[in-house]
Amino acid sequence: MFLPLEMQKAIIGVHESYQDTIIATLHEAGIIEIINIWDRESDISSTLHEAERTPDIDRCTEELQKVTAILDVLHGIHEDTPRSIREVLFPRPAPKMPVRKKEFGEICREREAVTSGADSALAIRKELESLQRRIGRREITRETAVYLSPLDIDFAHLGKSAYLCTIPVSAPLDEWNAGEAALRDSGMDDLVIAQAKTGDQCTAVITTLRGNRDSVQKILRDQRILTLDYDPMSGKPADVIVELDAELRTLREHESALVDRLREIEDLFGAPLLTLHEELAIEKVRMLSRLNFGRTDHTVVIEGWVAKKEARACEDLCQRVTGGHAFCSFADPGDDEDVPIVYDNPAWLRPFELITTMFSRPNYDEIDPTFFTAPLLIIFFALMLGDAVYGLLIVLIGIVLKNGLGRVSPSVRDMSIILMVSGAATIVSGILQGGYMGDILPRFFGIEPPFVLINALKSPIEFLQIALVIGVLQINLGLILAAYQNLRRKRLRFLVHEQLSWFLIQPGAAVMIFEFFGWGTPGDLVRIPAYAAAVIGVALVLSDKGLLGLFDFTGFLGDWLSYARLLALALATGGIAMTVNILTQMVSGDNPVLMIAAVLVFVIGQTFNFVLQTLGAFIHSLRLQFVEFFGKFYRGGGKEFTPFSVRRDITELQGGE
Repeated sequence: MFLPLEMQKAIIGVHESYQDTIIATLHEAGIIEIINIWDRESDISSTLHEAERTPDIDRCTEELQKVTAILDVLHGIHEDTPRSIREVLFPRPAPKMPVRKKEFGEICREREAVTSGADSALAIRKELESLQRRIGRREITRETAVYLSPLDIDFAHLGKSAYLCTIPVSAPLDEWNAGEAALRDSGMDDLVIAQAKTGDQCTAVITTLRGNRDSVQKILRDQRILTLDYDPMSGKPADVIVELDAELRTLREHESALVDRLREIEDLFGAPLLTLHEELAIEKVRMLSRLNFGRTDHTVVIEGWVAKKEARACEDLCQRVTGGHAFCSFADPGDDEDVPIVYDNPAWLRPFELITTMFSRPNYDEIDPTFFTAPLLIIFFALMLGDAVYGLLIVLIGIVLKNGLGRVSPSVRDMSIILMVSGAATIVSGILQGGYMGDILPRFFGIEPPFVLINALKSPIEFLQIALVIGVLQINLGLILAAYQNLRRKRLRFLVHEQLSWFLIQPGAAVMIFEFFGWGTPGDLVRIPAYAAAVIGVALVLSDKGLLGLFDFTGFLGDWLSYARLLALALATGGIAMTVNILTQMVSGDNPVLMIAAVLVFVIGQTFNFVLQTLGAFIHSLRLQFVEFFGKFYRGGGKEFTPFSVRRDITELQGGE
């Protein structure tokens, strides 16, 4: 729990005839992180040769591409309909399709059988895309016909002829006036412009000699005048619109029929295709994993990381599926090896691993701070927010998330648990601080909150003292953890100069503070040893860092005073909530309109305060962990353990291996 899970380097060797079996077994078990022997210096690579890329890898890739192409077509027919809030918050986990263990050849035969019935979807998509392009062109032409309706010009006259070109345009009236002036001033005498104005929009048809076409187009572009697009047709705009409407109805009916055919294919083959896609993706991962192995003439050698407690299970698994024709060796990692990290925490603490990971995973030889961070984070959050009603709202939000998105997302599930625990602690803290949306109980109901021990608004000095005591305790906890790590690593010099020195300085500093503020007058039996220890501590710091060690004293003081933010956030939460209540009281009156306004002020103000202070309490609680606490003993930077494991989102293997 206090250190990452112990890991071991595993070397597994099997006869080449068992290669596929051992890969599939390890893949489903998900207990080993496979190392590419050839990406680094390996103790055994010099005695092995690299595995060759087999044709099966390319074939698997091709099979996967064929299935993917059909699935892309079938998924493309679904419209992006907005989901309801209930569907977003409470998604239903999709049921998984049971599958049995299959050889690659059997999967390929299944692919052929399924796609032989579904590959017509590819031809339908091509036809559908061509049809949709035609519909698009026809809709553009119809829009142009609507623009040209006031001019009543025959479509056959548009475009280029042997000597003339006719260009339809449309623009806002102001832009058209400027464009028309530019055309008139261009010096082109052989220019005929027919135009119709509708409101603030103008539609025009420009006719000029064919040789002037490029000059006219340049002027239109410069003036940002839209040239209308169209397909070649004949007839007046009104007739063209009627003709296009009839054609578009026919085209859309054909489009609908093609989409219905795709939906029929999806109903018949959608589930088998998704199953095949996942099975082929799994097979591809397994085939590519072979390139990480080493080989002799007839033996395959796998190297990887295994949790020490899983080593025996890994060996038993390999022996079982190969009938005893495997050898496994396990060794503790060396000092210079990049060991992957697995947290080793009890179930109740695992959700809080999310917090540690937000900063960085521990190194293999480093203390995992999750056990210490979890309760301190909750305490700080509860003290800063300090409102029972806000805490209840956070608990409810956590419950909603856990029973909604948390069912499909492990990270959301962990965050929801953190929210529920934080909210419950905030309820207790709110009761002890008398915080119920600020002072709502005494102000509106004349009830004095019971069980109040301390209120930041009424007793800020006492609250600050509590915050600073907590700060001293956490900072010293960090120093103790750092001292323990230095002791384990036999780094005695760091232990003396970076931790012991501060343990010696603090008693003298405490005596000085007590005397300065008049909190007490320690006797000589306490004062003299405390000051003597402080002098020794200061000497240790300065002897190690010289005058730069002076910055360590200001840094330590800054870290300690940083815990005053517990008071600042508590004051902000209660103060803003009380201000909202005062404004609500000022706005309210006998008039129903004023009562509605008062309710709005209360709801909006309290909601704003709740969101703002909840975020602030969480961020500042994290800051106290990541900066003031972690800065004393924790580096992080560990690499996550990524086991060679199957990801099954669609399928579920039946009957094991």
